[in-house]
Amino acid sequence: MSPHLFLIPMIAGLVAQALKPIFNREWFATINDAGRKLPRYGGMPSAHTAFVVSLVTVVGLTDGVASTTFAVAVAMLILILDDALRMRLFLGRYGLALYRLVTKLPPEERNTFPYLEQRLGHRPREVIAGAVVGLVLTVTIMVLSG
Repeated sequence: MSPHLFLIPMIAGLVAQALKPIFNREWFATINDAGRKLPRYGGMPSAHTAFVVSLVTVVGLTDGVASTTFAVAVAMLILILDDALRMRLFLGRYGLALYRLVTKLPPEERNTFPYLEQRLGHRPREVIAGAVVGLVLTVTIMVLSG
């Protein structure tokens, strides 16, 4: 395997991450105690999905879909999609519940808590967009590189 094939999924993930501020108006969250803005979790498109779909595509095109490496890549795809769509959605619900509890505290006690993220997971359309970014970029790069 040539080293550039390893870089293609990295590029797909970084491109998806770079697209987030364009598609998400409120993608940066203000951290109350420091007054600075940090990127939030989730958003359109899913960079994790773009990365893993790119990885599956690279492995499928180079080693074939009947290879062991393709099976491992698909297993990773399933785990990452489950995390993006389901697991982090549950964690986001806990974050929302904690946020609601903290807002009921007196103002002087509220400031003792760190910023609580309320939305950690992805919506299905964000995951689909990440998959499209990963697939299209990977096929384009592989075709152009010959």
